[in-house]
Amino acid sequence: MTPKHQSNWEPTVAVDPNVPDRVYQLITGISATACKGPCPGTSVLFRRSTDAGASFGPETFICAAACKGIGWQFDPQIRVANDTNADCGCGTIYAAFLDQYDPGVELFISHDGGDAWSAPITMNGGLRYMDKPILVISPSGQDVYVAFNDKFDSMVVASHDFGRSFLEPQKVNDDHLWWYANNGAIAPNGDVYFALSGERSLSGHGHDFDGPTKVALLRCSASPTTSCANPQVIPFADSAPPPPCSVPGCYPDYFAATGAIAIDVNGQMVFAYTFSGVANGPKSLDVQTSIDGVQWSAWTLVNGDGDSSVPQIDRGPTAGDFRLAWQDNRTGKFNTWFASSSNGGATWGSHVRLSNLGSGPPYKSPDGYTFTDGDYFGIAVSSTGIAHVTWGEADGSSLYCCGDVWYTKGS
Repeated sequence: MTPKHQSNWEPTVAVDPNVPDRVYQLITGISATACKGPCPGTSVLFRRSTDAGASFGPETFICAAACKGIGWQFDPQIRVANDTNADCGCGTIYAAFLDQYDPGVELFISHDGGDAWSAPITMNGGLRYMDKPILVISPSGQDVYVAFNDKFDSMVVASHDFGRSFLEPQKVNDDHLWWYANNGAIAPNGDVYFALSGERSLSGHGHDFDGPTKVALLRCSASPTTSCANPQVIPFADSAPPPPCSVPGCYPDYFAATGAIAIDVNGQMVFAYTFSGVANGPKSLDVQTSIDGVQWSAWTLVNGDGDSSVPQIDRGPTAGDFRLAWQDNRTGKFNTWFASSSNGGATWGSHVRLSNLGSGPPYKSPDGYTFTDGDYFGIAVSSTGIAHVTWGEADGSSLYCCGDVWYTKGS
């Protein structure tokens, strides 16, 4: 995706639910060269396709000069409502990302397909630390939810006026785990689900989370007065300490177990997550399903080859249609893989290797790429059933350098 003299990582993607030709991407541009002067050096960049991903326009900044003085931006999230704006004939875009830990997560809204963006909308409620936001919106965009980490507090904040203002952030855990949200989805009845990973340290050294990980779902009910009514943390697995990451600057929990949830039009839920029962051993990729969020199926193995990481999932346009992507190192290198289910997650088709271009940048070989550029990526399925997937690949010389964002689409 037009590599520049910067390291692009942790991309995400969204598709307009009513205009499938409109595909939007956000990437984190480290030492971004698209901006000169007052912009943050590490910035969230937006790019747009109006031909269903066949081509993309230039990278642009969502918050450049308006974020002057902000040292960095990370962790982009993007969603599109099903409304129609007269200026573009397209849905309202909601983007959220970190403007440093303080002021933390900010929301930006576009009503014209990304040509112009609102001023930053804060939601910290006086908090001085916010990390790892996950954005979920209702189909209309009226309800906006963000789950985030405030150190040992797992937090949710909500808006019910299309993101114009937010309720107070709400703590939803009563333990001493370091919870990260990994993705989220909204059910037809308005309940919101976030995939969570609760980490702990074996060494006891602050942020060195080298211990086991609790994989769980958080369920919130809608409320006009509280961000997460009736919060319930649903545990699924306690995964052993993760495989080590040998890349310079990498952190101990880079390959920790994570999960992702998608919910179809009938409320069928598929929760995909990685798990290992052996300390520092490779993780499998498993799924469990539910129709009500209360009773869950037994787990089904999707992949047991190599060490599976950071699953991403989205629903398709019809009931029972789910698309799943992940990264693993079964070949001795890393690759991005894809599988689909047409029966609500009960069974899955063959694995499709998305990162099959075996040459080009020096980090690519016939077996895959050297390192994953970021610890999450993006998948979005259009109303026509096309899955759009974007991910990062890097040379492994250091955690934040050097790599690029890649993209493909298919059904």
